[in-house]
Amino acid sequence: MIFTPTLLLICVVKDQDAGKLMDLLREKGISFTKLASTGGFLREGNTTFLIGIDEAKKEEVRKIIRETCGHREEMVEASMPVNEPLGPFVPQRVKVTKGGGVLFEIPIHYYEKF
Repeated sequence: MIFTPTLLLICVVKDQDAGKLMDLLREKGISFTKLASTGGFLREGNTTFLIGIDEAKKEEVRKIIRETCGHREEMVEASMPVNEPLGPFVPQRVKVTKGGGVLFEIPIHYYEKF
């Protein structure tokens, strides 16, 4: 039987989430192509995944992506203020939002493997 994907998922995630997403996709036997990309307001590193799947696997792959790459809050040490006068600096932990991504779904009308 020849696998013919019916959907192309284009998934852009933060670099910090890409490794875990790759591992989970491989565990489930889902093929993908990984591309390094840059974008956003701060020109942060992203990873773009091209995932060709059958309609029947769509929800499974979406769930993997959401659970692996969704927004989450983490506590981090605040860095030293740059434009403040020198003096005692007491590091503080602040809550920041990390992760997140974008998922596009495109129907495939033609597919050829050579």
